[in-house]
Formats: sequence, structure tokens, C-alpha cells
Amino acid sequence: MAKSVKIIPFEKLRLIDMMRNPDEYAGLSEGLVTFSPPEQIRIGRRYYPVPSNLDQFTNNLCYGQRLFFNRQEENDFGIIIRMIDGYYYPIVTGKKWDQDHALLFGKNIITCIVREIYPVANHLVTLYAEMIEREKKLLHREPTKMELSAGIERLNVYSELSSLNFLRDAMKITVGEVLLTPYNECLVRFMLEKETEDYKARYMDLMQIDAKSKNKPS
Repeated sequence: MAKSVKIIPFEKLRLIDMMRNPDEYAGLSEGLVTFSPPEQIRIGRRYYPVPSNLDQFTNNLCYGQRLFFNRQEENDFGIIIRMIDGYYYPIVTGKKWDQDHALLFGKNIITCIVREIYPVANHLVTLYAEMIEREKKLLHREPTKMELSAGIERLNVYSELSSLNFLRDAMKITVGEVLLTPYNECLVRFMLEKETEDYKARYMDLMQIDAKSKNKPS
């Protein structure tokens, strides 16, 4: 005899209920992500504000959270837990960011009501995507032909480590302290470095043009 599954009213359906019986609630997630995110989400016994835009989102992030969001997950449940964990762990606990503790904090997330957590997680994913797009616009630099010939793309796999090392050296702090530094402060550091490198490149180009003009026969 097939095991019967107790149908839970939609208003009380939790994430853990869907995780335990994925077949029973197959297709529900597609509808849930179309819901508009609420202004607040209940985690445990309290309600916490949902960021309404990119500025509110990034104002509450440290660099460690930025890296935490970047990890890949195998399914929608993993993405939901990671996004809610990553954003709300410091807000709910009042503690400094800690990746390992944030993962353990997931036990509080799986009891959230799905009609809230699905649209909120989807909203955070959207804000995260906007953040990455803004970073590309502000920080991206096309590699030179010489850099491409030298194989600069091989360094892409080490981009996260390079970023941490740069911030560590620029701010003269430990990597652990870098991870706790406000995200917006780190972004400004990267922007300053890019502008400085762009200036140096423009200056060298002008120096070469000037040298060529002086060497031209009169």
C-alpha cells in the first residue's frame, strides 16, 4: 500500500514540507516564484524587512556574504536556503558574518512558509544578479592583445583569491577581516584600482605618442 501524505493547507506549507515530499508538490514552485515579495519575511518568531532595491541589498552585505552567494547549488531548495542564509544570518542573529554558522542557520530557514520564502529568495537572486551586472559595468576591462596572447584567461579560476589578496594588501588587514568588510567599501576599492590602472595605461599611451612625434624627422 502506498504511503499516504497529509495535505497541508497552502497558508501553512513550509519549505521543509516541500523538501520532504517533492513529488507531492511538484510544479508548485513555478507558481510561487511569480508571487510579489512581501515587505517582511517571518524567520522564527519575528518578521524582518525584505530589501526593496539594490542599494538596500548591498548596504547590508559584507564581502564574505558576496562570496557566499557566488557558490553553486544543485537544486532550487539549495539556492533558496543559500540566499536567505546569506542575507539574513547577520540580521537575525545580530552576529558578525560567519560562513559555517550561516550554513547551520539553515535549520531556521527550512521552517519558513513557502508563500513568503520562495518570492523573497527569488527577489534576492534578482538583486544579486543586478549587483553582478553593476560590478561588470564598473570594473570590467577588456584584456589587451598581449595579455590574451599570454593566456590571461587562465587566471579567471583564481579571480576570487586574487580579489581577496588585493583587498588584504590594499587595506593592510587579514583575509578574515576582509570578509567582514562592508561590500560597498570593497567595491570602491576595486573601482579606485581600476581607475588608477586605466590612468596609467592612458598616460603610457600619451607618452609613446609624444615620443614618436619628437622622433619624427623634421
